[in-house]
Amino acid sequence: MNKSAWVLLGTVMAVVLLEAAKKRAVCAIAGEVHPVKAFRKAWLIQNGDTLPVKRMGSKFKISVRPGEYGIRIDAIAPFKDQVFQQIKLTDEQTSDLGEIILAE
Repeated sequence: MNKSAWVLLGTVMAVVLLEAAKKRAVCAIAGEVHPVKAFRKAWLIQNGDTLPVKRMGSKFKISVRPGEYGIRIDAIAPFKDQVFQQIKLTDEQTSDLGEIILAE
């Protein structure tokens, strides 16, 4: 290999190593839904896109990047769905929605 190939390879390796070493900010949204029998699913909402949130019994928690999100709690009838909007998260912040009581 000639000198320019070594310089290019070294530059690529330096960029890859620097990107891998970056600290990635991770935030979280959590909550607990009652009654658990009425809790069908939780959805993460951002810019009109939705993503299902894994639940553990009556609790849910999802890790996200900093930004603004919404959470939709999908309830089983006769209970009513609940929507939380404008959840703003900054670096490594956790937003705990606390105990969410679904109303009939």
